[in-house]
Amino acid sequence: MEIPDPVDLEKGHDNVGVASKPVPEVFPRSWNYGDTVETCQYPTVEEPVNPARVLSHMDLRNQRIIFMALILLLNIVMAILTIFAKKSKLNLVVVLFIKSKDFLSALISPLGMASQGIYHLFRPLEPVSERWILSLIPAYSESEEQIVKTVYSLRDNGVEPHRQVMVIVLDGNPRDIRSHMTRVVREFERPYISLKFKRGILRITAGFMEDVPVIVIEKLKNAGKKDSLIFCHDLFNYPRMNSPLYTKLLRQEMWQEILPILTEGSDFKGFDMVFCTDADSTIHKGAIARLANAIARDENAIAACGLVLVELEPGYEWSFWNLYQQFQYTYGQYVRRRAEGIVGKVTCLPGCITMIAVRKEMAGAIQKYAEPVTEYLVLSHQVQYLGTDRRLTYSMLSQGKHLRTLFVPDSVSETVAPQSVQHYLSQRRRWGSNAYFNNYFYTAGENMLPITRIASSIEVIRLSMVYYRVLNTALFLWGLTSAHVTIMQLVPMLIIGQLPSFWFFCSVILDPELRKRAHKLAIGFSINKLISPIMSLIIFTKVATNLGSQAWGMSGVTASTAAPAATSSAEGSDTEIGDLSEAEKGQCGLSMTEDSEDGEKRKGPSPRQKADSSIDIDGGC
Repeated sequence: MEIPDPVDLEKGHDNVGVASKPVPEVFPRSWNYGDTVETCQYPTVEEPVNPARVLSHMDLRNQRIIFMALILLLNIVMAILTIFAKKSKLNLVVVLFIKSKDFLSALISPLGMASQGIYHLFRPLEPVSERWILSLIPAYSESEEQIVKTVYSLRDNGVEPHRQVMVIVLDGNPRDIRSHMTRVVREFERPYISLKFKRGILRITAGFMEDVPVIVIEKLKNAGKKDSLIFCHDLFNYPRMNSPLYTKLLRQEMWQEILPILTEGSDFKGFDMVFCTDADSTIHKGAIARLANAIARDENAIAACGLVLVELEPGYEWSFWNLYQQFQYTYGQYVRRRAEGIVGKVTCLPGCITMIAVRKEMAGAIQKYAEPVTEYLVLSHQVQYLGTDRRLTYSMLSQGKHLRTLFVPDSVSETVAPQSVQHYLSQRRRWGSNAYFNNYFYTAGENMLPITRIASSIEVIRLSMVYYRVLNTALFLWGLTSAHVTIMQLVPMLIIGQLPSFWFFCSVILDPELRKRAHKLAIGFSINKLISPIMSLIIFTKVATNLGSQAWGMSGVTASTAAPAATSSAEGSDTEIGDLSEAEKGQCGLSMTEDSEDGEKRKGPSPRQKADSSIDIDGGC
């Protein structure tokens, strides 16, 4: 095709900001031949057929009953053994085993940090040359103002020497981003086939917002965030072999006609990385460059993630739920994720601050991430359709033992946490399900290192014995009071049990970002010690009883949105979707699905509810 002349539509906007939006329709639309679906000359394809297996209501119920029976049997057997084998020290062994992962993490982290520090004393980090980053901003509920602010905040994040092209994906909820553009180079429509094997239409606008090259892709029908992620990797990363024909044709157009104009005057040859964030996340300055540098310096790195903190909204700085969850977020990342990062096998990359390398293994990862499930076991359906971040991370690591996922704690993002017990349990039911069931795949999946398999198997066993652990802890405490126990006998237990907490508070002292929140983290630590055992029981019970459910959960989870959500119960905004409805229909909630392609109204998360899945059922305690 012939490259069209760019339409220079600058109208003297020297400083286009979010608050002073240009007058709508100041830039006339220019549709040329071939810019519509009817005239684009894409070949006609057969009606797509979804090959996914649809589990019946009976299939789901039977598998759920079997799973719950096995969990209860395991807990009952362990309880009987502990009660009738009082002198076997079984309860002590179980406590030590349960604490072993965090204990090992608390050893790996400081030793790894020290060795890296010594290494870099003799081998300082080399400066990183310019890299091209595609910054992906998927949006559904976010406002037009939030999206535009995100574009400019990413531009001003201090990415130098790297350069960015930004892609905004509007998922079935139109926003007038075009009116914020100071130059439009191309507008056109194209057909596409979604992840759910549904026909759809894309409306694409390419141009500049001041000096920022931007591509806006509007899906006329909502298809979910997972569809947006896969679609953009198909377009701008190494493409999977089985991507739809329409996607392959659009990729060709993008690379031949759009990207050369957006990168004109540079030595652009292709993207090196894809940065994933949300239009409502707060990204601290310099975070993008640090993630890009980490990947550039490690030839085996396939992705790197930053630190996610709870954003303290005005008026909620001392909220009970913020104090409670702030500790959970930071403990899980500084004790567990940091150790995974030292090894190079982070098992959950949060979608609000993750940099993904452009490399050939990503084609296989996206193919695995996108493939429909044809198996009978509900476990495969659960992780593929409910999980997003953790499932994508597993798909990446499964492409080869040499691949590394990194943790860069000085790349910081903030997100808002749930502010009521109902919203908290709804979110943790989803996160707990993702963490628990994906650990089965990390334990027995392909191309996993032994240390990853061991850590994941400990998690599976620990979480499976959640009911027994309550009894075991009670028996252990009773044994301490009813028998003569010396301090020396308690030393091993104290070291293994408390070393992770000791290391966490050392991290609080060492890390400037955590030092700002030290007093709140100390209060959160006390709150967690008091209520986490009860919460663990409740959350795992919800996970087990909702096996097979792909419902996202409740909306209105944040401090700023919780109140409105409570007043809209008549519309169903504060009720969960029926646990079997999605899976029975074979739709299995691929991600943040609010208005589905087939017209069904489904619940989605609040704009500020993240699919981080970085915290397990116990919340990091």
